[in-house]
Amino acid sequence: MRIQRLASMIFTALAALAQKPCGNSPANAPCDIAFDGPAKAEVWAEFRAPDFKTYRLAAFHDGTRLVFRVNPVTAGEWTYRISGNVAALDGKIDKFTAAANTEATPFIRRANAHHWQDVEKQQPHLYMGADFDPATLEARAAQHFTHLAIPIFSPTQDPGFYRKIDEQVASINAKGMVADLILAPTPAALERAFPTWQQREAYLRFITGRYSAFNVSWWLAEEWESSPNGRAVLKELGLALKKLDPYAHPRSTRAAFTSSPLGPDGWMDHTVYGTAAPEALPAVEHIQNTVPQVVALDAGLPPDLFRKRLWNTSMSGAYLFLAGRAPADSPNALAMAAWHEFFSKRTRYWDLQPFFDLDGARALAIAGLKDGDGDELFQAVEYIAYVEHPAQFELRVFKHSYDVWWVNPSTGEAVKEKKDWKGDVWRGTPPDATRDWVLHLSRDGKKEGMLKSYKFESWPIPVQEPARDAKAAPFELVVPPADATLVAGKPVNYTIKLKKQTAGTRRMTYVLSGEIVRDGQGNRFLAAGPEGSFTIPASALTGGPGVINFRVAALNAPGKLYVIDSVFNVAK
Repeated sequence: MRIQRLASMIFTALAALAQKPCGNSPANAPCDIAFDGPAKAEVWAEFRAPDFKTYRLAAFHDGTRLVFRVNPVTAGEWTYRISGNVAALDGKIDKFTAAANTEATPFIRRANAHHWQDVEKQQPHLYMGADFDPATLEARAAQHFTHLAIPIFSPTQDPGFYRKIDEQVASINAKGMVADLILAPTPAALERAFPTWQQREAYLRFITGRYSAFNVSWWLAEEWESSPNGRAVLKELGLALKKLDPYAHPRSTRAAFTSSPLGPDGWMDHTVYGTAAPEALPAVEHIQNTVPQVVALDAGLPPDLFRKRLWNTSMSGAYLFLAGRAPADSPNALAMAAWHEFFSKRTRYWDLQPFFDLDGARALAIAGLKDGDGDELFQAVEYIAYVEHPAQFELRVFKHSYDVWWVNPSTGEAVKEKKDWKGDVWRGTPPDATRDWVLHLSRDGKKEGMLKSYKFESWPIPVQEPARDAKAAPFELVVPPADATLVAGKPVNYTIKLKKQTAGTRRMTYVLSGEIVRDGQGNRFLAAGPEGSFTIPASALTGGPGVINFRVAALNAPGKLYVIDSVFNVAK
């Protein structure tokens, strides 16, 4: 019933133009104020909320009229003033009243470094996304997906195309989900459709005017790495979007591997990883960055591989996205639903961080912290260990009494052991060796009190300054040799060797990347693992022969990050 009422409010608000514009429309839902005007007009309105905040919105042309689409995020009286190059509208002032509304899903924003919260009540938001498919909309809502991604690119800005997108975005929001809007297939496609910055900026005004009133996030492109000048195009768009969107919806871009190289440009507030990204990449970047991560998982993977990649990626601290078409009853969609069931109902997911003090598994934890005198500054609350290969393993924890749960990652079914466990080193084996398992050590009594409040705790975020001394690093790059000239677009073999075996090097996670700084195309992920091959993208070398700054980042078993830099000549 809640979803039906919300859908009715959204569509009623968009359609109620015959009455006084936005009069008695529900707060936290988009409504339209329409005027006669030319398609090429540039018109703005400043909307003043009851709490005196101002939201500046561009009008868009819907094929017949100029429209201001506003989301009155606060109930009460709103006033607005219009300005622009349409004489009949310039200086016009009017007002409307927004009715109280408890049905809409609140907007979200980044919070607590690697997580999200809603803007209104500051409650945590569990990101789990998928590509939009009208045939599975009901099922995705029932499986508790919280985001659906939808492409909204039309080079001709066809009015009929965007009316259909309006309906789809409204239907996503009506199911309580956020619409992740993809503005273009690639930066190159955007440049072909809109060759000048003025044209791209007009496209962006149209898109933000039409969709920022909905509950959305912005993904600027499907994939950016293959486009020459892709970084520069997305930077200009991202910075403009930051100014044009008065509701400050989350911003990023999809990628073949990772959008993180675009972070220094100042517009992006979360990182998205493509289906080609290995598990090592988000694990290493989580240690280096303080933004939420979303990893796309290929819906076409075999179920066992998909589930193991899902849980290993989750243990890196990332959120998950089901990329591609997957029937509602497919094993991969059900594995996502089981993941959500576990984290949403059993954990304080908004405080979890990767945990490294264990052998034989990967883990997340709210692990506590001691001061110099051994006193516990932050209390340990829970440990979550994913055991991909069932065998005996051990987990070093703060000495408390813990409830012990075993979770089947295929179904989310949890079984509690009869006896609590107390100590500082948990040792044991999963219930059987036929499949992967999740161990959940939880102070359920402690969490019960904490869960009465969704307050984000002040846990220290484990962001490291990596060790950069090549001589002290436990590994070295032996191939390619230091005097090698690499050729963009052609495979290059590489080998990394450990200098010696230690307790810390029992597990090493390697990520290789490179940047041709002169050409300004950004840092590029190249490979992962101790050996193999990589290819410098041809789009990263836009000029003649140059120099690539080559980097090997390595995360050891205790979670220490090393970074070794090299320089190679690179040619076409």
